[in-house]
Amino acid sequence: MARRERYQPPEDLAQGESAYTRYRPLIDDWEAFCDTLQRPLNPCVRANTTRLSRDELARLLQDEGWHPRPLGWQGDALLVDDGFRPGHHWGAIAGLYQIQEAASLLPVQLLDPQPGERVLDLCAAPGNKTIQVADALGNRGTVVANDASGGRLGALGQAVKRHGLVNVSQTVRDGQGMPWAVGRFDKVVVDAPCSCEGTFRKTATAAEPTSPAFRERLVQRQQRLLLRGMALTRPGGAVVYSTCTFAPEENEAVVAAALARAPGTFELVPARLPGLHLSPGLEAWDGAHYGAEMAACARLWPHHNDTGGFFAAVLRRVDGGDGSADDGPAMGDEPRARDLLRTFTEELGVPSSVLDGLTAFFEGGKYAKVVPSGHNAAGGVPVVRSGIPAVRAQTRPPKPATAGVMALGHHAHGPVLELGRDEVYAFFRREALFPGPERCQRLTESGHVLLRHRGRTVGVGMYRGGAVVSLFPKAWSRAAGGSGT
Repeated sequence: MARRERYQPPEDLAQGESAYTRYRPLIDDWEAFCDTLQRPLNPCVRANTTRLSRDELARLLQDEGWHPRPLGWQGDALLVDDGFRPGHHWGAIAGLYQIQEAASLLPVQLLDPQPGERVLDLCAAPGNKTIQVADALGNRGTVVANDASGGRLGALGQAVKRHGLVNVSQTVRDGQGMPWAVGRFDKVVVDAPCSCEGTFRKTATAAEPTSPAFRERLVQRQQRLLLRGMALTRPGGAVVYSTCTFAPEENEAVVAAALARAPGTFELVPARLPGLHLSPGLEAWDGAHYGAEMAACARLWPHHNDTGGFFAAVLRRVDGGDGSADDGPAMGDEPRARDLLRTFTEELGVPSSVLDGLTAFFEGGKYAKVVPSGHNAAGGVPVVRSGIPAVRAQTRPPKPATAGVMALGHHAHGPVLELGRDEVYAFFRREALFPGPERCQRLTESGHVLLRHRGRTVGVGMYRGGAVVSLFPKAWSRAAGGSGT
């Protein structure tokens, strides 16, 4: 097979031919659209609100010389200066925020998950929307993150642990045939695989024309994914269907076809957000008629909000069917795993009341893991992993796992050591720290110590003989790259 050459955009996209030329009749300002596509995106970060607010994150970045500004239509997100490298900042490594392009915040913002709900992310990898949903649920309830590729869920698993999110279970299934045994959900997000035309500001290959045959295969897959997501939604619940492409065949046409397959079962809810310029969906395109109700869909054009491109539709289930479903039993406590959680109360001073809303169990015997009480993973569908590791059971004394520390450490009142900036990155590199006797007066002679920077938990170490041994995970240390920028 001949090697595919990387697409090289013309110096003036407005004058050249690209995948976008077909949309020129739809765009109110063609030159502004093309000019916007050729500018890089400013970094966007969303605060992990289980640990700090957006305003607290903004102050943290401001104190370090950056100039974050709120993303007006999404209450947890910030745009930061173009020179900011969010993936190398200590706050990202410690799970204080998620790096997420502003446009991709749209589907979950429209879904509006609420505490107590059971939510399915049908095409979850790489996981940004799952993290956003889990955070919106207040780190309680149930999020089932599914993807057809187990390998693609690896990054999500690391992000869940880094953020200290206990309410996520992961499954590996082709979403087109997600088994009924998974149960029903209050909310479902179907962020479908697509031709990715809206991602040009991140990769120029997005402007390569999509062949009709390839697009038809995409459309068939998208329709099946949406229909399965709809079928798994409880009456009164909602599905958000989204793509990062401009193609009507993958957007309005898919939604219209799904509604036609389920007459009287779903209705389109206007997909609008205060402060965000969203254009209505198309009622017709290139001879195809989708219906006047498609105006309730949303098109996010890059030049209107200085973002990437996106499409979203909100479908609410309105039929009067039985909203109940056998989702299977909630996960239960295992006494020995519950006993191990005392490591947090006895060694790190986490109030016992903080553990009341958690269920402890073993997975493979190595770690005591935690999920929220009442967490319902996935009915009869095999689960790859649930919750996060809290305590490593096979060490003496039992070791608080870093993921558990990220979830519970901000409640701790026990042995705590505040680190300077250089010390934080040394800790991430798994180097021993020598803080000196004056800073270690509150530490026990030999025991675990919670490590913080600027009052924010970054991990756990072992204090012994005047040194703090870094217990930062090896995999996380490689991802951190030892950067101090």
